[in-house]
Amino acid sequence: MDRRIIALMLAALLMLTTGPLASADEKDEKDEAKLPEPAEQVAIIKAVSPSLVRVEYTMKFDKGQAAPGCEQSIRQERALEQTGFLLSPRLVITEDITEHPRFINRLFVSFNGRQVEAAPKAYFKGRTAMLLELAKPLEGAKPLVFAADAEEPFLVVHYGRYGTTLTKRIWPMKLSSVYASERNSLYRAGPSECLIVDAKGRPVAISMASRWPIDDSWKGSPLKWPTVQAGDLEKTLDKIRRAAEQGLMRVTLNFRSPRKKERGMYHRGGDESQTERNTVGALIDKNRVLVLAPMSPKVTARLERVTVHPQKGEPVPARFKCTLKDYGGFVAVLDKPLSQPVKFTTKDIRDYRYKLLLAAKIVIQGKKRVAYYRHSRITSFDLGWKRHVYPDVGWGEKSSFFFSPDGTLLAMPIARREKVSVQKRWGGSGVLLTNTFYLKGVFDNLDKNIDIANIPLTEEEESRLAWIGMELQRLNKELARMKNISDLTRDGSTGAIVSYVYPGSPADTAGVKAGDILLRIHAEDQPKPIDVNIERYMFAGRAFPWDQWDQLPEHMFDHIPTPWPSRENTMTRALTDLGFGKKFQAEFFIGGKSVRKDFKVVTSPPHYDTAPKHKSEQMGMTVRNLTYELRRYFQKKPDDPGVIISKIKPGSKASVSGLKPYEIITHVKIGQVAEPVKNVDDFKRLIKGRTELQLSVKRMARGRIVKIKLPESTTKPATDE
Repeated sequence: MDRRIIALMLAALLMLTTGPLASADEKDEKDEAKLPEPAEQVAIIKAVSPSLVRVEYTMKFDKGQAAPGCEQSIRQERALEQTGFLLSPRLVITEDITEHPRFINRLFVSFNGRQVEAAPKAYFKGRTAMLLELAKPLEGAKPLVFAADAEEPFLVVHYGRYGTTLTKRIWPMKLSSVYASERNSLYRAGPSECLIVDAKGRPVAISMASRWPIDDSWKGSPLKWPTVQAGDLEKTLDKIRRAAEQGLMRVTLNFRSPRKKERGMYHRGGDESQTERNTVGALIDKNRVLVLAPMSPKVTARLERVTVHPQKGEPVPARFKCTLKDYGGFVAVLDKPLSQPVKFTTKDIRDYRYKLLLAAKIVIQGKKRVAYYRHSRITSFDLGWKRHVYPDVGWGEKSSFFFSPDGTLLAMPIARREKVSVQKRWGGSGVLLTNTFYLKGVFDNLDKNIDIANIPLTEEEESRLAWIGMELQRLNKELARMKNISDLTRDGSTGAIVSYVYPGSPADTAGVKAGDILLRIHAEDQPKPIDVNIERYMFAGRAFPWDQWDQLPEHMFDHIPTPWPSRENTMTRALTDLGFGKKFQAEFFIGGKSVRKDFKVVTSPPHYDTAPKHKSEQMGMTVRNLTYELRRYFQKKPDDPGVIISKIKPGSKASVSGLKPYEIITHVKIGQVAEPVKNVDDFKRLIKGRTELQLSVKRMARGRIVKIKLPESTTKPATDE
């Protein structure tokens, strides 16, 4: 390394550790950069103006899409403008806009009202700039001639629009003090996209980056900067295209149909009802694929089949292995190995600031994989989760895969995983352009980075819910103020009043009482407490319309809500997603103070949606066992007989007889004896082979006898579901 550079680096480090060498009373005249007199400024502007040009892009729609941020300019038939600097009669340096060519209709360079067609000739490797070649020289324009040996003071010349007018402007150039980062890089901050001249107006340099070297190597013509020729870039893009086609492929996910929910039941919508989904998968080695699908445990529970579609060859089945704990994806193991996996980087993404990179935007449209390839750059970064560093790119680039020229995958679009299912006030995919260096660390220690609760389940296991054992009443502003807990519940927007505690439940064991107020949940591995937000129940505060039940038309049977609130709500869903066996604390407001009680996530007893059921094809009716919440709603004792009618087919024997959903069948008359119906097995046994039935039916407290005449035989046997 040059001795002068080494000396400058040592001096910079010394400044950071010991402070300035000069006394505080001494004044560095160079810090007082002065602006030339107006006449001198005018002379400088006149001298450099023949070298300042405008680069103009006319943009277009492609396949109904416009480049991000360009739709308005297209509609206004207005070109996008960039500043250009003439380096030779036919070469212009300008900012590299890194837009895909499919959106660019025409590129030209203008000077004094004259336009000349231009095309990219080369791209600078370490600066956000490119070199354009003009179809012919611009009349009247004059290339810059650089005085690399010029000395301070220096001036900045900027050419751009101020308001609506193209304007040239001069101001003193003052580089910042030296920055020495924790990553052992030394630089100075300075202006970007401008021309640097000395006090005589002689061109000294062009700046195309806001970070400058600490020595004088920034001086001189940009033509000495390393470049990649446009033709060579196209060859590199072809290499990246082949790597992406082999390593980034379409993956089809097939799901079991979701269990049918009663109307008004809690659900989050979206992919919770999908039975097929196509997404992108990244081949991480010859036997495994990372499927970029941020699925909640409720969705993963229904996953039945994974199929990977290589660009060439037959589809390859794959088996679910594990869900990543912190990232929105899961790992599947291929039934047959595939070649050419993507190669994750071992470097920090900040090593690639300003550098020429390649981007692949992979879009799955139905069952078709659509890909667009172009060059790109990363100019700045954000600090995020656990101090991880994320490229700060436009929203249109967050869904792209970034490669280095040698084909290494540097960054990929993957969502940060929510540990629990929560309702969001605003939507959003949550996808972040993530350095694959972090993901490589995950795969190197996969056993420590999986979510053991987010796995496929059987249909019986799918509807399992966490259980605390209490009924909750939603808070509001008035209740919060009356209870003097507005400050603890965001003025009643969170929290719930305990209205009932089930005997023998975890809440009962923990000493929770009716009237206590549940504020929030504190869970392991959750940096933010889980707010208690109870959904508004349709019949909260008003009676279910039992008195109008006889007027209920058949076509409404499948659309009416249950008279009782669903067991699945945001709180039970969040606790279920935490995983059974996980410890947590529930924070209550009791006796005027906040109290925390210890719990463990346990499975609830059977509830309405998981209760054993029996479907009688002869009757056209389905019944279920009475579960704990139904017995409370209907005020039934644990040993009271009964099965509840959960579904009636319009036009069936059950419907014609006058039976309605949510009525309870307590007895079936056999001869002269009314046999109690304790569960669906009893009901199935008591009606088997009978052609006439006499049922004792209760609608809340009112009972009646219903007679049904059935056909002697049927081709469809009764079923248990």
